[in-house]
Amino acid sequence: MVRGDGRWRRYRGDATGQVRDREVGPPGPSTAGEHELTRQLAVGEVVVGQLRVRFPTSGPPSARERDAVAAFSDALAAALHDAATHRELRLVSARSSYEAVHDALTGLVNRAAMLSKGDQSLRQLAHDHPVALLLLDINQFKEVNDTLGHAAGDQLLRLTANRLGTLARPGDLLGRLGGDEFALLLTSVPVVGDRAAPMAYALRQAREIAERLAAPTEVAGVRMSVEVSVGVVVAGAGTADLTELLRRADIAMYQAKEGGGSVAAYDSSRDAASTDQLALLAELREALQTDDQLVLALQPAVDLATGAPTGVEALIRWRHPRRGWLGPVDFIRPVENSEQLGTFTRYVLDKALAVAADWTRQGLDVPISVNLSARSLLDPRLPAEIADALRRHQVPPHRLVLEITETVVMSELEVIDEVLATLRAMGVQLAVDDFGTGFSSLTFLTRIAVDELKVDRSFVIRMADSPEAAAIVRTTVGLAHELGLRVVAEGVETAEQRLALAELGCTAAQGYHFFKPMPADKIGAVLGSLRDSAESNVLPLRADGAS
Repeated sequence: MVRGDGRWRRYRGDATGQVRDREVGPPGPSTAGEHELTRQLAVGEVVVGQLRVRFPTSGPPSARERDAVAAFSDALAAALHDAATHRELRLVSARSSYEAVHDALTGLVNRAAMLSKGDQSLRQLAHDHPVALLLLDINQFKEVNDTLGHAAGDQLLRLTANRLGTLARPGDLLGRLGGDEFALLLTSVPVVGDRAAPMAYALRQAREIAERLAAPTEVAGVRMSVEVSVGVVVAGAGTADLTELLRRADIAMYQAKEGGGSVAAYDSSRDAASTDQLALLAELREALQTDDQLVLALQPAVDLATGAPTGVEALIRWRHPRRGWLGPVDFIRPVENSEQLGTFTRYVLDKALAVAADWTRQGLDVPISVNLSARSLLDPRLPAEIADALRRHQVPPHRLVLEITETVVMSELEVIDEVLATLRAMGVQLAVDDFGTGFSSLTFLTRIAVDELKVDRSFVIRMADSPEAAAIVRTTVGLAHELGLRVVAEGVETAEQRLALAELGCTAAQGYHFFKPMPADKIGAVLGSLRDSAESNVLPLRADGAS
C-alpha cells in the first residue's frame, strides 16, 4: 500500500503474461465508509496484473480521481509488461545458451562443448601432465534401433549416459559426441615416475567402465547387456589438442572392434593404416556413385555328373583408380562396420540381377549367388528392397541365391528369423556358406529352411591328407542328401579332389579346377557352352523334395 494525498492506495500486479479480458471494475463500497476502484493492468491483450485503489471517503471517486487511477494503471501495466518481457528474454537466453553446449537427449556436453571445454582443461595443466581420453562406442547400437525402434535406442543412450555419469570422477569431462559415441577426458591421471603408469591407469579405467556398462539392464522390455568398444589414448596436456586426441582415440576404438576386445590403446604404428582405412571408406562412397569401379567377377559351379552349370557366384572387385585392383579382403570388413553397408549391398545386388537379366535374354536359366553380410539380415527392410530389385530387373525370385554364413543362421535374433522367413516366402533361395566352420550344433537346419550347403574350401583342400577334413565333407554330403538339399564344394583345384567329391556323392563344385572368376561379359558364353555340352538339362538349385 502506498499513501498519498491523505488517502491509502493499494495495487497488485504479476508477470504471468496470461491473456484475459480487460475489465475496469466499477467503484463500489468495500467496507463501511469506503469506496474501491479496480482496474485490470493490460498492455494490448496481455493482462499483467490488477490495480485496486480504496478511497476512505463516504462518496464515490470523482472523475478526476478516476482519471488519475487510469493513468497510473497504464504506466504500471507498461512497467510490469517490460519486466515480464525482460524476464522471458533472460530465460530464453539461458535456455539457448544451455542447449548450445549440451546434448538434448542425455544432458551431457555436446561435441562442440567437449572440444572447447577439453582444450580449456588442457591449457590449465602443465605441459607434460598426463591426460587420457576414452572414446566409447556402443556395439550393435544400430541393431537396437532397427529391432526395437528409435525410442528404445534413445532409452539406451540415456541409460548409458547416466551410468557413465556415475563412473566419472571430479574433474573429468564427459560428453556425447553424437550417435552412440561418448568421450571421457581424464585429467586426474596419477603422475608417477613410471612412464607406462598413465596408460596402465587409463586402461584400468576403461576396462572398469566397459564391465560396469555390461551389467544387464532392461530396454523397451528386453533384458540386454550393453557392450562397448573403448579406444584409449594418453598424452601430455601440452602435446595435442582435444581434436587430435579424439582422432587418435577413434583409431584405437576401431582397433578394439577389429580385435574383438572391448578396450584398445592407441598404437602410433597402426595410425597410418587406420587413417588409410578411413580414406578408403570415403573413396568407396565415391565409387558407389559411379558405374565402372566396383565390378563383378563371376565363378560358375558345375554339376559333377553332367558338367552343366548349376549356379554362378557373384564376387565383388574394386577397380580403384589409384590403388589398382582390390579384392574383398581389402575392403569388405571396413564396409561391414560402416554405415555404407546398406548402400553397398543394394549396389552389388543390383549389378548381380542385371547380369542375371541378361542371361534370360540369352536363354540361360541359371541362378546367381550373392554373399550377404550378417548385419544386412538385421535390417527388416531388406526383403522389400530385394523384391523391388527383382521386379525392376524382371528376374524370378528363385534365380537369386543369398549366401549366408553358418554362424549367422545359428543366431537366435528374432529379426534374423523374420527376414530369412520373408525371403523364403518370396521364393528367394538360401545357401549356407563356409559350412562346417561354425561352432554349434546343426539344429539351425531344423529352424531355418535353406536350399544349399557349401562346403568350405579349407576342408576340400585337406581331404586327401586329413581324415578329419574328409569326414566333415562326407558327413556334410550325407546330411544334405538326408535333408533334400544340394551341396556344393568350394575351392576345388585338382582332378583328384573332383573325383573324390564325386565318389562321396557331392552334386556340384566350384573352383580353379573348373573356372577362375571371370568378367560379366564373358560368363554368358561359358554358361552357354556348359549347357550345350552337358549330358542332361540344368538341374534346379533346390533338389526334389527339398523343404
